[in-house]
Amino acid sequence: MASDNDTPVVLLEDDAVLVLNKPAGWLVAEDGRDRTVLAWAQKRADDAAAAGAAPELPLHLVHRLDRDTTGVIILAKGPAVAAKLTAAFAERSVHKLYIAITYPVPPVRWAYVEHRLKPRRINGGECMEVVADGGQLAQSEVEVLARGRRYGLVRVTPQQGRKHHVRVALADLGAPIIGDFLYGGRRSSRLAKRVFLHARSLDLAHPTTGEHLTLRAPVPTDMRLFFEEDGGRVPSELDRRHRRTKLKRKGPQGNDLKGRR
Repeated sequence: MASDNDTPVVLLEDDAVLVLNKPAGWLVAEDGRDRTVLAWAQKRADDAAAAGAAPELPLHLVHRLDRDTTGVIILAKGPAVAAKLTAAFAERSVHKLYIAITYPVPPVRWAYVEHRLKPRRINGGECMEVVADGGQLAQSEVEVLARGRRYGLVRVTPQQGRKHHVRVALADLGAPIIGDFLYGGRRSSRLAKRVFLHARSLDLAHPTTGEHLTLRAPVPTDMRLFFEEDGGRVPSELDRRHRRTKLKRKGPQGNDLKGRR
């Protein structure tokens, strides 16, 4: 199956930010084992300075993506910009949009999904489990954009994001992300070598100029081809939000869903 670049691709860069399209298989920060986005970006800046470019401020992570998740990630240049962007993410003034391929197709065309999530240690790692009380609130809109013979192309718009919230939301709808061994089980994980989740876009105010930024990364080749082989077609318009009629329903975990078939 065709693949995209093996290294991050620069989507935008100026004196304050570096925006990258992250490939699958990359961690965002050091854990002592593998290549990371932050190390790659810092080396790129250091190499430019060694070649005669003006030295830049150290790069800082202000949000994260899982190893398998592709798409838009923004790095801050210097602590002042990092503080502004961190605050913007914390205040939910950054609009995020994800694209996923699921199996099966979610049972509703559109749904509002709300959970309370609590971390749980498993096999030396961590997953998030849905709890009735306590935990961290996670809220997302889920919309089916296209259907193949077996799989669904789904857009998820977090309103209150948490670790693994997109993966949990789709698994709780009975339509886990393809390749997701953690929340989808054996049936889902054996369909692909990675989790088919893509951070499609970020919308936010530029941290120094205030200009509105819309940062987008194209759907990766492996996801696109996988969906096309199932008879589906990735729409040319992935970002337009549609009008919807809300209908309250109960989800598999007893949570309230609002959706339209």
